Amino acid sequence: MRALAIIGPTASGKSALAMDIAARVDSEIVSIDSRQIYKRLDIGTAKPSMDERRRVPHHLIDILEPSEKSNASSFARIAGEAVEAINSRGRLPILVGGSGLYLRALLEGLFEIGLDPSEREAFARSVAGEETVRLRERLIEADPESAARIHPNDRYRITRALEVLSLSGTTLSGHFRIQKDSTTPAVPFPCLKIGLDPDRGILHKMINSRTAGMIGTGWIAEVEGLLRDGADPSWPGMKTLGYPDVVAHIRGEMTIDAMTDRISARTRQYAKRQMTWFRKEREVRWIDPVSADLPGAVLKLLDSAGIT
Repeated sequence: MRALAIIGPTASGKSALAMDIAARVDSEIVSIDSRQIYKRLDIGTAKPSMDERRRVPHHLIDILEPSEKSNASSFARIAGEAVEAINSRGRLPILVGGSGLYLRALLEGLFEIGLDPSEREAFARSVAGEETVRLRERLIEADPESAARIHPNDRYRITRALEVLSLSGTTLSGHFRIQKDSTTPAVPFPCLKIGLDPDRGILHKMINSRTAGMIGTGWIAEVEGLLRDGADPSWPGMKTLGYPDVVAHIRGEMTIDAMTDRISARTRQYAKRQMTWFRKEREVRWIDPVSADLPGAVLKLLDSAGIT
């Protein structure tokens, strides 16, 4: 079991890089995008084309109706099964997308632990003034398994592990073992994480260009078709970034220029949030996507990591 993950902000070139790698390595692509899972939301979610999907098998695309709510735990189970099946065929699974929560759910699992909100607030107050290094020392003593998995400077996750132990009486690693069967793949697997980190100015231009391209290739008509077929703007899928703005334009609430500007601005804000999340991921090899021979650089990293 092994995999390659290509992560980074929206519009940074993740899908194109995955296709380049797949042309050189026998691979299948697993989408880790919380919006490409929706059927008929194609242009605004930047789904791979049908031609690309014919050339390289893709998984976890078009698995939900726009009326259904996505679920990271269910995603992790289905994606884990896909990774295992791809490995069994002797191919490399390439995890591609910008949904950090979905990636974490797949690689580390999600913990649905019911803790009393008032007790959580009290615990947060009790550790607020304690140094991170001291909290980590406490965690090493109480739950060395979790301490080994969490970065020494990751105060949030260290505190969370201590909180779970204090309020539930069970270590976080213990909860992980209890819930493992329902939230994570049956077999852990090594995963090389490649992060695309473009210059902010270049990324903003890429976002603006892609937004204009989506509108130019029929995004408005796509949404008109969804509404005509009975899609409700309140549905989970229809709340995907950009779609509410297109709906507002269709209803005559804003001009096409105002819609374009708003979608671009919101996408830039989203990209910033994505990078904030991904910066907290451990062991990511960050690469400038405009560097020469990007696929070649990734292949060298795969080889050195013993993944291929």
